[in-house]
Amino acid sequence: MQFDQTFEQHFPTHVLVRQHRGIEALTASLVAVIEAARENEDNAALSTENTTQGGFQTGGGQDFLERNEPPLRALKSQIIWPAVETYLEQVLDCNPLLTPVSLVSWAVSLGPGDWQAPHFHPKEYTLISGVYYVSVPEATEPEGCLEFVNPNLNAVSMGNQPSSRLHRPQTGQIILFPPYYMHFVHPLKARVSRHVIAFDVRLQHK
Repeated sequence: MQFDQTFEQHFPTHVLVRQHRGIEALTASLVAVIEAARENEDNAALSTENTTQGGFQTGGGQDFLERNEPPLRALKSQIIWPAVETYLEQVLDCNPLLTPVSLVSWAVSLGPGDWQAPHFHPKEYTLISGVYYVSVPEATEPEGCLEFVNPNLNAVSMGNQPSSRLHRPQTGQIILFPPYYMHFVHPLKARVSRHVIAFDVRLQHK
């Protein structure tokens, strides 16, 4: 008997990871910007609705990357937008030049005992979620690691797939993923703070 056969992958979860090198000066400048915000601004992490448990987070309704700071402008233009354009083109099959998108971003600083509870970014018109790791202290897994929860719970319950995937971030790394991909951050033990800038890429609409 003759037949044709294919193995198809339905509804895959695409994650883009880029590791940048030679960014020591940018890292130091970004750390200084986040530390200044932590010292001088209200802490949105104190809200009971926030997933950041302990630590510091800049206020909601702001775009941290829009602040008038040269390091933030460099990060946005040289690292974040190029990665976003690649994801739009290769994963979402969109022409970056013809897709009107904007960023909503915030900074998070975690210290000893701080962590982030499981969450995802389901807001309307959000196409991509992402994190840029400004500075990540050295630690053994899973301390400070990002863990993704398998969105296909039926496959997990049948024993066909793992329930989660651990990602160990590094300084200078950017990671992009679908906004529906649930994730959390394991508690830190290191005395050195972990600084990130998180963001959502949203489709502009009238």
